[in-house]
Amino acid sequence: MIAAAACCLMLSSCGDDEPQRIKYESVDLGLSVRWATTNVGALTPQDHGQLFGWADSTGSHRKFDNINISYRDNGDGTETTMVNWNSVYFGGKNPPLDISGTAYDIAIYNWNANWRMPTMDEWKELVDRCTWTTETTASGATVWRVTGPNGNSIVLPMTGIRATSNSEEQRSSIGCYWTSTLLPIEDQAALRYESAVPCAAWYVKFDSGTHPTLSTAVRCTGMAVRPVASK
Repeated sequence: MIAAAACCLMLSSCGDDEPQRIKYESVDLGLSVRWATTNVGALTPQDHGQLFGWADSTGSHRKFDNINISYRDNGDGTETTMVNWNSVYFGGKNPPLDISGTAYDIAIYNWNANWRMPTMDEWKELVDRCTWTTETTASGATVWRVTGPNGNSIVLPMTGIRATSNSEEQRSSIGCYWTSTLLPIEDQAALRYESAVPCAAWYVKFDSGTHPTLSTAVRCTGMAVRPVASK
């Protein structure tokens, strides 16, 4: 059952001085938190929404000044991502281990304090405990229908990704959603990052034929955000 959360966003004034509003809604999927029905920046569940760098609550920092990224071939079919980080953006040099509920939280900044970004564990719960099936919208786009243990469901569209080249790629063919959880610096080497600061965070990715998986990306990468609310 979809419930309207106790929040709304003023968009613009109408002729009768009554504001137009978006009501942010959430669904109880039978999990530990309620999941929003839309992405941040989206008007409908099928809309992509806005792409944000991790911990960039405004979504305005698209240039990666003072973040130098290069790649080293490891000679075994893998490569190491080398990051020289001197930026104050995307959480800076010393980001929190988790930004959910903090001043860096994209959901809180763009909606309000009734919402927050989901943690890696909350995304993992959505991936592991729900049934994921693809659907085709009226416009021909492929989306994932995520059905919880109690039979209720939400839709997750293919959002695309803004890579470090500052371009939006595969806008309707892959879905990439940030978690609020940082990749700790002590775990970077195992996932083939080389940096003096914790340079990456966890996200969820999927395409039209691949079940979602957790992965990591450099924090300045642009991805979608799907908020959650406490029960």
